Order: sequence, then C-alpha cells, then structure tokens
Amino acid sequence: MQQSPHYMPDHHAQIVLNHVTISALPSIPQVLTRILEMLQDEDTDMRKLADLMEMDVVISARILQVANSAAFQRGTQVLSVYSGISNLGWDLVKTLTLSIIFQRMLSDYFKSNQQDLASYWYHSLRTAVLCKALAARTSAVSTDEAYISGLLHDIGRLGLLSGFNAQYQAFFAIDESLPNYIESEAARFGIDHCELGAWVIKNWQVKSFLEDAIAYHHLPAAQLEHSPALIKIVYLANLLAQQNIRDKPALAELAERWFNLSETALDEIVSISHQQIDVLAISLNLEAEKPALGMDSAPEAEDIEALLGALGNRAQAPLAPSSNIDDRLMQGVASNALINHMESTLSQQPDEEALLLQLQKLARLICHSKQLMLFVPNETQTTLIGKPLQADQKWVADFILPTQQDVSLIADTWLAQAARHSFEAFRGSKATLPDKQMMRMSNAAGMLCVPMMLKGKPMGVMVLALDQPEFLLLDTQMSIPTALARIAASRLAASGQPADDMLAGEAQKERLRRFVHETSNPLTTVKNYLAILEQRMLKNGMQSDDISIVNEEIDRIGVMIGELYSNGQSYSAASVDINQMVLDLITLHRQTYLEPAGVDVVEALHPNLPEVTTIPYQLRQVLVNLIRNAAEAMPNGGTLTIATHVENRAGEEPMLLIQVSDTGHGIPDEVMARLFSPQTSTKGGNHGGIGLTISNDIIKSLHGSMACRTSPQGTSFDVRLPLQSEASDLALME
Repeated sequence: MQQSPHYMPDHHAQIVLNHVTISALPSIPQVLTRILEMLQDEDTDMRKLADLMEMDVVISARILQVANSAAFQRGTQVLSVYSGISNLGWDLVKTLTLSIIFQRMLSDYFKSNQQDLASYWYHSLRTAVLCKALAARTSAVSTDEAYISGLLHDIGRLGLLSGFNAQYQAFFAIDESLPNYIESEAARFGIDHCELGAWVIKNWQVKSFLEDAIAYHHLPAAQLEHSPALIKIVYLANLLAQQNIRDKPALAELAERWFNLSETALDEIVSISHQQIDVLAISLNLEAEKPALGMDSAPEAEDIEALLGALGNRAQAPLAPSSNIDDRLMQGVASNALINHMESTLSQQPDEEALLLQLQKLARLICHSKQLMLFVPNETQTTLIGKPLQADQKWVADFILPTQQDVSLIADTWLAQAARHSFEAFRGSKATLPDKQMMRMSNAAGMLCVPMMLKGKPMGVMVLALDQPEFLLLDTQMSIPTALARIAASRLAASGQPADDMLAGEAQKERLRRFVHETSNPLTTVKNYLAILEQRMLKNGMQSDDISIVNEEIDRIGVMIGELYSNGQSYSAASVDINQMVLDLITLHRQTYLEPAGVDVVEALHPNLPEVTTIPYQLRQVLVNLIRNAAEAMPNGGTLTIATHVENRAGEEPMLLIQVSDTGHGIPDEVMARLFSPQTSTKGGNHGGIGLTISNDIIKSLHGSMACRTSPQGTSFDVRLPLQSEASDLALME
C-alpha cells in the first residue's frame, strides 16, 4: 500500500507533520556524550568528529539539513557529514550539537523507550554500513550518499514516535518487516513511516534520490526493477540488516539481478559489515540486540494487530514534566551551556555587521527560524521601525509600526514587555495585516516576537518567522530565544550602537547620502566650466597651471565628501583582476588626460597574472593618481608604460608588481628627498604633493610598498602588493 512521498495527508497525518522537526527527534545519548567531549577540545580531528556524528541519525540529519539550507550552502549540495561540518565551521557545529543536547533533556520519551531506541539505532547503523559496502562494491553511487541514505531510511519511525509517543510505542517495539506493518501504521496514524521520512527530507531540496529511497524501501521488489541504483541499494541493505535467514535466497537473487553480485560476494559484504557494527556498538556501550518481536521470533509470524494488543500495556501515557531535582538540574546545565556558548560566539564579533550576521545564523541553528527581524524604537518611542539585517531584507524597513495596542504583535510585545506569537491554536494572538505581510515575505506560517531587554529596559523587539513544528519545539524552551534577544540587545549597546540610537544612525546616513548627491552636481558643473576655461587659455597661449591646481583640489573635495557616506560595499576587500583594472583606467583617461597631451600608452601586462585580494577602490585611487602624474610630467607628449609582473625574490613571498613609467624630465632631487611626505605641489614637470603621500599610505595599508626611480629620461613608480592577503587583515585608510 506504499504511496508516493508526494501525497495529501489526512487529518491524523497532518497532526504528526505539525509536531515533527528533526531536532525534536530522539538521539542516542552515548553518541551525544562522546560528541560533547570531543567538542571541548578544539584540536579534535574533524574527520573523527564526523565519523562519530555519522553514528547518530538525528545529528547527521540536522547537520545535512542546515548545511543544505539557503543560509549556509556554498554552491554545491552536501551529502556527507564531514562536508557539512566543513561548511558550517567549528563554532556552528558546537552550537548545533549543544542545541540538540538541550532539546533531548526536555524529551520525555527518552525515559521510556531506551531499549527500543537502541534496537532502532542498531538497525539504522547496520543498514547504513551495508549501503556503503554495496555502493563501494558496485560503484553505482557515492559511498557517502549511500551511507546517509541507509542511516536515515527509518527516520520516519522517530517522527511517529515523537508525534504519537504513547500510541506509537507498541509499533516502535515491533520489527517493521512484519506483514501488514506499513498498512497498520497508515490506518492508525493516517501516514506510514516511509511517507513521513520522505516528507522530512523533502525540504532539503537536494538533487538526490535520497527522498525516494526512504519513501520506497518497503515496496514490493518487483516495483523497483527500473528504479535508480540508490533506491535499490537502500532496499537491499534494509532487508540484509534484518538478518532474516528464510529470505536469503530471494535476497541473493535480487543482488545478482540488480548488481551482478554473487551469493558469495553478498555473504562477504554482510559478514564484514556486521563485524564493523559490533565493534561500534561495543565502543559506545550499546547492546547489539535485534528487536525482540521480529520475523525470526516465531516459526509463523503473528498478526500485527495481535502483537500490538499484546504490547498495549507497554504504551504508557506521556510522562508529566519531571519533578526530579536531578532532571531539572541537568536541563538547567544544558540550557546554561547553550546560552553561554551563544554569548561567547556573539561577543567575538568585531563589528555590528558581523554581529548581525552571526545573530541570524544562531537564530536559524537554534531557533529554526526562517527569518530573523529586528524592530527598534524611534527617539520618542512612538513607533517601531524594522532594521534590515542583510541586503535581501530591505523590505523590513518599510514597516513602521505605532506603539499602540492591536496594531501588530510586535507592538504588543513592546508594550507588554513579554513574548507574543501568532499560533492561535496554541494560545497565540490573532495576526494583524502587517504581521501577515511579514509572514508572507518570510515564507513562514507564523511569528514569535520576543522583547529585547537590557537591564529591565526594552531596547526593541526580535521577531522569529517560524513554521508550526519549529514553534512547538521552541515553545517548550523559551529561555533560549529570550536569552538570544537579551544578548543581542547587550552586544548592540556595547558596540556603541544602542538599539534606540539605530534609527538616528540610519537617518544620519540618509542625510549624508542626500548631501553627497546634491554636492556632486555643482562640483561637476564647476569642473566642466574649468575645462572650458582651460581650453580657451591654452588657445590664447596662457598658462593653465592654476586651473590644474583648482581641478586637483576639487577632485580632493569630491573624494572627501564621498567618503563621508559609504555603505561599506565599495570599500570591502575582494579578488581583483589587476590587468582588467589597468585597462579600464587607460580607457577612462585616454581622451581626458593622455591623448590631449600627446601621450602614447604602452600596455605591458603579464598574460597569466593571478588575481589578488585587495580593496579595489583604494588601489584604483592610487593608479589614477600615478597615471595623472605621469601625464602631467610629459606636457609636450611622451610615452606612458604600465606593466604588471609576478616578482619572485629569493627568500621572500612572491609579490605582484605594477610599474607606471613616463618619459618626462624626471623629478628634482629636492622633491625626491621628500617624495612621500606632504609638501607644496610644484605642478611643473613631474611633481610631488599630497596625492603621492595618500597613495603611499594606501599601499602600506594594503600590506604593500611603493618605490620610485627617476632620471632625466623619465620616472617609474613601482607598486608591490602581496599575492595572498586575508580580507579581514586589510584595513581601510582613514
């Protein structure tokens, strides 16, 4: 009766879906304990950590889910735990694991299902190892993809246990290979574990047959004859892991027909795989037991309904929240560990931009939010205004909410200084139109609003856009989003940008932007008239040196005004094609400075010049200055040569060399002596002035150097830059 994973769930199935999220599923405590130990040592080998995490269904699924999300994916899909850890980084993996450990402390079903969970773990890991061995022997699919598919093939059973703990305990204790098991699941809960598992994986949107392998692993084998190899591998490995001796001839026939594997080869794969599993189980102090009630437990399999009835007394009601002081203490320790790690992670961010980026990542990892929004008050605290946290969130600034009752859940949160949410079925409030618009923009079913408090004073409102399963999980642990909001308010205030000053800062930026825009127009007009005046003076045989000086000063004023307002993007470090930058600048200045002065340009550019990491705006400013100086050094015409090289000096790191040379009359000795120091510009032939001083300082800030060689036959400026620079090490010159 197995269906496609693209089904329409009935009412009972929807209840399960509304309660299932990967982080809410039960994990193996022994694995979590070992992982936590490894995470305390920052010298831990990442490969060993990945190997350990691969033993746990929930940890593996959560890492792959996050690594493949839009917020963390780096262009390629992730189908191995090691790649996922590499993508996320040490701090995020630690945060993720602490989060899962904390959530496990609040999960009551661990107390009553430990033996059944051990059997589940053993079967899942055995299937995973068999999948990997089959993939390696057949070369049909990636071994990592096969392993993950086998490990997660029964994740739907954990979902049903999470959604219907008491009702599903009897099912969870029974071997899923029993006849009519799948049909009974669907009849009781409106969905079977294959469909539910496929639904959990579907949201990853990875280009893999992983979802189908999970959905179809209980279909009749005849229906899979023309399916992709991964689906067949998971199907065969699942049957082999059940160790049903009576099915051995049929399995051998499948292995030969699907993968051309002999019975001997199949026996070898099974034997080696089982030995590997036993070693793992012993290392974690887990009993390697088969489920007690399976196909091999009796000559004739009992009816599934009869077995469920016999096990009914094991299906306990959900446990009430523990009053045991040790349990509460453990929950408190886990909660404090997670909050302390969040505080430590955010305190390491050097500036507000990095802080906000890390804040969003933590919200996604720990609170499972689809979108994080911040709302801050204006100076009079009469309105709350959205603060965009990244480029694709500019729409948040369009929401200006009066601090009045019933305008928005955000305003209600500000007024009450208490959390509010929109999930009406769970004691939530009715969403207003602005709330619904934000939920639609965030592609989320609802929102949770948390006040950002600092020493009892409200600083703003943090909004988490969530779907219902994620909210239900978070609702049991409100201390986490509350702590995240408090830490955010504290860090924003400590960074010199208190929440209630944010709006004023944005308004100041807007005024500066308008000022820069408006002043650029008259400056451009003045420069145009100066150009006309200069041409008339030249035609009449008059000197135009004063005009050039005025032009240079206007350019400097323009640069200084422009630097009053910057969105930070034009000044950030980036990988730069130096040759292309040179060609662009030559094109830009050929008609304005070069051709009118009779200057010919020679381009001697290295054909295979590597790109360098630098700050494009600043390097461009230096090259413009050198090109203009060279043109002015040749008033009667000459040759400007721009060359690029990779310079290798013995015992030193390779450097990028940019040479700007002219055929002017050279620089006087008295000017050369103070070439890179501020001095009065002579504007006769080649000259020294503030431009070269700024250029030299810029190159130093880019970890490079500038040198000059001059003679009566011409002058050459050599600019050297490191081929390898860390973007974070490059400092803007003030």
